[in-house]
Amino acid sequence: MKGLLFVLVLSAFCSFGQNIRDTVISAPLFSASYAFQIPGGDLSERFGVNNNLGFSAGIKHHSNWQFEVEGTFFFSNNVKDSAMLTPLNPKSTNIKNEYRIIDQFGEYNPVLLFERGFTITANLGRVFPVFGPNPNSGIIARIGVGTIWHRVRIDNQGNEIPQLVKNNLPFYDRKTLGVVFKQYIGYQHLSNSRLTNFNIGFEVYEGLTQGIRDYQIDYMGPYKSSRLDILYGIRVGWIVPVYRKAPSEFYID
Repeated sequence: MKGLLFVLVLSAFCSFGQNIRDTVISAPLFSASYAFQIPGGDLSERFGVNNNLGFSAGIKHHSNWQFEVEGTFFFSNNVKDSAMLTPLNPKSTNIKNEYRIIDQFGEYNPVLLFERGFTITANLGRVFPVFGPNPNSGIIARIGVGTIWHRVRIDNQGNEIPQLVKNNLPFYDRKTLGVVFKQYIGYQHLSNSRLTNFNIGFEVYEGLTQGIRDYQIDYMGPYKSSRLDILYGIRVGWIVPVYRKAPSEFYID
């Protein structure tokens, strides 16, 4: 939070040096974003819709090309695949993705399932100033490549089920890793006032992934399946540009 406040203050302090209204400028860009995503491919068989929080840092060139490194965290409680609990004889409840399993005291103990995942990508894009308040705003198209990782998080309430203690969770969690490709098209707005800077657009992730666990309880063997994991979403981001401060001018008569 302190780092974000520093960037905001720095942006405000430096924002009056470049003429963004009439000139295509170069500037570092920082962004925080949110996306609502729908899974596709093999991922749709394991998870439902999810939330996604993203953070990026990059640079906008005066040619309107942009480069950035972006990290995202996606999460939900929409877990469709609960087969990993089958050997434990789970009992479903009325609460979404909550199950009850007999614990060490012979009582039913609640277990919750969640989706957890990350992406890290390097993205290259370009702004096409077909409309907007200045030549730094307009349609933006980006492509990216990086890595994706996801798993099922199992919350053993009270840690009272011996089979689901922390050291045993890797035998159930369906951990998956692979390379991911990203495409994005949307609108980027860098305002003349330098106070309202945002983007909104449609994005797609395609992950060529593989299970990476040597053993899963319900498989009674390794989880090494090849997968095509897809995420579709609408992303909204707030941009913090750091504009160059104008140099001092001296005149000699």
